[in-house]
This record gives sequence, structure tokens and C-alpha cells, in this order.
Amino acid sequence: MFPAGVADVQARWVTLHNGVTLRVVEAGAAGHRTILLMHGWGASLYMWRDWLRPLAQAGWRVLAPDLPGHGLSDKPDDADLYRVESLAAVVRELLEIEGLDKVDVVAQSMAGTIALELASAPDSPVRRLVLVNPASFGRVRMQRLARMASPSLVNVVLPHLVVRWIVARAHRMVYGDPTRITRDDENEYWAPSQFPAFARAMRLLIHEFRWVRSPIPAMAKRLKTLSVRVLVVLGTRDRLVRDARPYAGALIAAGAPIELRIIEGGGHAVNEERPSQVIPLVLEFLEDDS
Repeated sequence: MFPAGVADVQARWVTLHNGVTLRVVEAGAAGHRTILLMHGWGASLYMWRDWLRPLAQAGWRVLAPDLPGHGLSDKPDDADLYRVESLAAVVRELLEIEGLDKVDVVAQSMAGTIALELASAPDSPVRRLVLVNPASFGRVRMQRLARMASPSLVNVVLPHLVVRWIVARAHRMVYGDPTRITRDDENEYWAPSQFPAFARAMRLLIHEFRWVRSPIPAMAKRLKTLSVRVLVVLGTRDRLVRDARPYAGALIAAGAPIELRIIEGGGHAVNEERPSQVIPLVLEFLEDDS
């Protein structure tokens, strides 16, 4: 599995105080300014495979973890761990273990909610924030149906339902152009889903995570209180988080200090699908000291 065989990218494991172990990949020199890359629901750090080397070559240190329940990180059955506040605490502890007081954060979908939680803290470790198709800006497709269809009684059968073709089809839904997905990509996403605890963790996230977006006045007020600059990147073919673009426009009209970039034809995982377009936007934003 990635990053096996990839030069200049290292994988390691970090154990938190509660015993949960996270897989983390790293690229770039330790003394450089750090970017933290955070994936969304059901994904893994593999989402950032095409970001690590370009960012490192641009002079950054890059960290990308598998969040709890995902990839090769631990997948506890503790429901409390999958709440927004708990996942934000996990990320904060990871940064403390790494000795990082401030980092720039690029967060996709579900991770955008986690990153906003981090950025809203009085002693926030976030220097600048990039939100890619954030779940907190849209209406999450099929989320209510998924809750109804995933009572705890199905935990016994859930692991047997995560077969390769289902994982591959779900992956295709997050791309604006599914033909960009390779067989290797399908394998990388399918492999960690075969741990029996993976399906249980995804179900817990569906039930415990905060998926409902805030009313525009409340979100605008929250964004105005942040001490960090925020860039929002949206793909126009997002099939999973609906109506994020008009929501972002309404936030800007309400005075929220966010910058907005649109990727025509990009899907929900536009950062993974169109790295050659998104990375320059992110670097321009992060390197602008005005």
C-alpha cells in the first residue's frame, strides 16, 4: 500500500494517550513550515498521494494522517471518538506529539468540520485554513437514509457488505470524471475497508458526527471570529455535498471573510481528482502574506 516504494515519503505510526494508533505519512524537511492534510469520510491519506512531493519540493514539510477509523489507523468501537470534538482533540494531540504549535491545514469534506473546530479554539494551532468541498457547507446526500439503514443490529453483517465493487462505485461518486480513477486507486481504497472494524467505524461516524450545516448567520458569525484566513475550494460536480456554492456565496454576502475558488467539472474529492489545478491555488493562498 502507498507509500511503499515511493521515494522521499515516509510512513510511521503515532500512538495517542488513549492508546489509539494513527498512521501518518511525511514528506519534506523537518525544519520547514508544516502543512497538515486531512481526508474525508471513508477515505485515507492515499487521497493526498499527488500532493506530498509537490508540496515538499515547494519547501514545505507535509503531514497526512489516516484519521481514526480510516486507512491503517486504529478503528475503535467507542462511539464518542467519532464526534467532531473528539476528532479535533485527536488532531490537536497529534500536532503536540509532533512538536508543532502552528500548521497550515488543508481539509476535505468531513475533515473540514474538524478543521473548523480546531480553528475556532482560543489557542488554535491553525495558521491558515483551506476547506475543500467541506461537508459543513452543504447538504450531505443520502445521510438521512444512511442513518435509517444502519442501526446497530447490522454491525454483524456490515463487514461482509463492503465488497470491492461497492467500494469502487463509492469512489467513482466522488470524482467529477470517474474515468480518472485507476485500478490501483480502487485497490488502495478497497484494502483498508476489509478490516471488519472499518464498516463499524463508518457507521459510527454517520451517527455520531455533526453533518448538518449551520444557518448562514451562525456560520458567518463563526467565520468572522476566526483569527485565520480561510480559502474554500469547490468542485462544480460534487455529487455528495449539495448546494455548497450558493451557501458559500451567501456567507460572503453576509460578511464572512472567506476566499472562494471554483474548479469547473471537479467532483467532491477535487483535491484528489485535479491536484494539478488545486495545488497551485492552495500554494498561492498559503504563500500570500498580504
